[in-house]
Amino acid sequence: MTTGPITKAAPDTATSAAEVRAVVADAAAFLAPTWPLADFIAVNPLSGLVDRPFADAAIAAADLFGARVTPEEAWLRAAWRHGRITDDDVRAALIRRHPEALRCPPLTLGGRTYEPVDLLSADLHQGITNPPPIRRARTATEVLAPDMAALLDTHTIQWCSAYLDEGQSTWRMPGRDRGFYHAWRALAAHDVTLPRRLRTRLGDLPERDEQAVAEALAALGVPEDQRTRYLQAHLACLPGFAAHIRWRGERQDSGIDLVAYLALRLTTEAAALTGTHTHGTAWNSASADLLDTRQATTGPEDRARHLLEALEITGTDAAQRTELARLLDRLPVEQRTLVWLDAYEDHYRSRLLRTLSRSAPEWTDAPPRAQVVCCIDPRSEGLRRHLEALGDYQTLGFAGFFAVAMRYRDLAGGAARAQCPGPITPRHTVTERPSEGRQRAAERSLTGRRVLAAADHSLHAAKDDLVAPFVLAESAGWLLGPLAAARTFAPGAVGAARAWWTRRITADPATEISLEDALTPEERTATAEGILTLMGLTRGFARLVVLCGHRAHTDNNPYQAALDCGACGGHPGGPNARTAAALLNDPQVRRHLSERGIGIPDDTRFVPAEHDTTTDTVRLLDTHLLPDTHGQDVDRLTADLRTAGAHLAAERCATLPGAPSHPSPRRAARHTRTRARDWAQAFPEWGLAGNAAFLIAPRALTRGIDLHGRLFLHDYDPDLDPAGTVLETILTAPLVVAHWINSQYYFAATDPQAFGAGSKALHNAVGGGLGVMTGPTGDLRSGLPWQSLTDGHRARHEPQRLLTIVQAPLHRLDTLIGRHTVLRHMFDHDWVGLAAREHPDQPWLRYTPTGWRPWCPAAAAPEDGRPPAPLRT
Repeated sequence: MTTGPITKAAPDTATSAAEVRAVVADAAAFLAPTWPLADFIAVNPLSGLVDRPFADAAIAAADLFGARVTPEEAWLRAAWRHGRITDDDVRAALIRRHPEALRCPPLTLGGRTYEPVDLLSADLHQGITNPPPIRRARTATEVLAPDMAALLDTHTIQWCSAYLDEGQSTWRMPGRDRGFYHAWRALAAHDVTLPRRLRTRLGDLPERDEQAVAEALAALGVPEDQRTRYLQAHLACLPGFAAHIRWRGERQDSGIDLVAYLALRLTTEAAALTGTHTHGTAWNSASADLLDTRQATTGPEDRARHLLEALEITGTDAAQRTELARLLDRLPVEQRTLVWLDAYEDHYRSRLLRTLSRSAPEWTDAPPRAQVVCCIDPRSEGLRRHLEALGDYQTLGFAGFFAVAMRYRDLAGGAARAQCPGPITPRHTVTERPSEGRQRAAERSLTGRRVLAAADHSLHAAKDDLVAPFVLAESAGWLLGPLAAARTFAPGAVGAARAWWTRRITADPATEISLEDALTPEERTATAEGILTLMGLTRGFARLVVLCGHRAHTDNNPYQAALDCGACGGHPGGPNARTAAALLNDPQVRRHLSERGIGIPDDTRFVPAEHDTTTDTVRLLDTHLLPDTHGQDVDRLTADLRTAGAHLAAERCATLPGAPSHPSPRRAARHTRTRARDWAQAFPEWGLAGNAAFLIAPRALTRGIDLHGRLFLHDYDPDLDPAGTVLETILTAPLVVAHWINSQYYFAATDPQAFGAGSKALHNAVGGGLGVMTGPTGDLRSGLPWQSLTDGHRARHEPQRLLTIVQAPLHRLDTLIGRHTVLRHMFDHDWVGLAAREHPDQPWLRYTPTGWRPWCPAAAAPEDGRPPAPLRT
């Protein structure tokens, strides 16, 4: 057995750096890059598989992660028993998904004749349950030395955490400025957590990470045609770290990418197996297990026998049982949950479409009291509904970044943050500055912020020191102990006192958005025109047009960014609203817009605002920039927004654990404010839990309907968009973001272990905002915590893929789907459903890759019209 350094690859097996990077990129395609917690952006964890049909992605997810991508069969059967799925829903799903099976002739069993649809339905209801998926993609170390595989994971976590740390640790990884691989290479041989012989073998490693990957693969003996697969197995060992490092690798000068990450894992693995396997033999020794771990599934004969017993059918001969087995084999047991999922989704979708088909209330032509443009976020639906109920308000839905893709630097300076959807690269940087004559107030505010920041830093630094924590406990424990108790038992009072004290020290000065250095005059006009055109507001302006972004205030919550605006990069939407309002209030911009046919009345003012979705309060921003002539309008709108928010808070209290069950609006508003300040609150709000559909249509379609916060609502008038450019923008930007959000909730609900983040109570925040682990160590948990999905007794998010509902010409939709690959993948591959109609008086149609079909669940009747034979269940 060899005990020296890793044997170098022979010259004829050397692989170029470009080839290594190509195979790593190919292997990593299945990973969805994930952002750090501070910039939490919802992603589809299987976005790398959207070029495949959803059914194929289910197989790949099981293979790579051992994960489910559909709800458990037992859960779906329970939904059927509780009426959430009907027999008609199941039959319709079978007809759509397995039409060939239903064209088989009827079967005679035990002297009775049964239609194929009835037997397949019975198998869905009572058939042998499909076993859970298993992960087949495994590394040689996992097969040959499981204890060493666990040590390799721990080693990877240790060094990745050290390198990626953003200031939480007081110890900085030596050599970090040289990049991850070089820093690790210099230190690995001194890592005492590794066995001595392994450290010795790590003492002579290649200088370049690409070379290290190539030589390690050669040392393991992985064939060229298996290298992509083998690298995927390594990436799937710690998918949280791998996904985040992929995101890091796409940023310039990050110093770490998946090549460096795999260089660590592969060289350590090769060194570990060198002691027991000669050069180039480890993979071959493990290959039998690597390639033959397919889980045995129940055969069609066993399924037929079980179904006959369940239905109490006797007197069948071998030929009849064989015919039944052949029929059941047309619906593989691993695909049954896909049929169930279709039926489950369509039960809700059909009811929703029927609701949207009712006669819309008439809208008066009188000028509205104010126009309020809210984010398409489902949490804005209730605010819009309650505000409209108070009087002549017109509300619109628009993506919360208000078509301003920008970086934002606030008054304190520092690094600018991206305020736009994840797929978009911001082109402009806007800054906050003091308003005229408010420079001294701004300086006092900044001084107060620095004092508070310094005190906070000193406290944390003291806790990290060796001796200082003891001194801190003795000197300040008498104050911090009672304060912690007060924060726990009286969070509302403590929060209010803290807010009052903070305002005294760092009173918010009057500021405004500076556009001079961010956009040229031409860019300002173009951006303003784009904003108004995309939201369909090019005429009929009210005196006040409110652009309302949103944020979520919570205390002691690492997942705060998950509750903020996804369209703003996981940040509050106020800066985008302020920027858009500043553009639209600019006199020069208005003159240019008038030349382009968009005339904004002189007395119209655009007002930014921010909706706090945790407390359902709305704060108007930059009101100091408004003329005195609009003071009464602002006061009345402020009062009505307060009333609408209180009614929405009362509505939400019915779903919040620990909230009063039937509170008055005033009591509900007080409760939600207290809840937001409670540092022990695990359920500050439900975020986007429950989201199920994305509606692209005029507001008249949904005005007055309680949609229970389940729909993204984007206003769209096809008559104002003859070229289809607005619809194209909505489908390829906001819809994609909504699909990511829906997918993150969906997969976290279907398999919380693989795609969720576990319980908040067990989270350990690492890396100064890098992410969370469950417990003291482990993989990064990149999904949503279970407190975002359930209260422990009842699920608050029902796993449904997103349904897109569009009121627009069908040929326009066909053209756009044909033009954009991302839309073809989403709609043709069953990742997102699509229902559409051209006019309000027409029935809804279902999009399929072969054309539009009526949305009609009743089509589940047999094609020949014969009634199905009853089955005993």
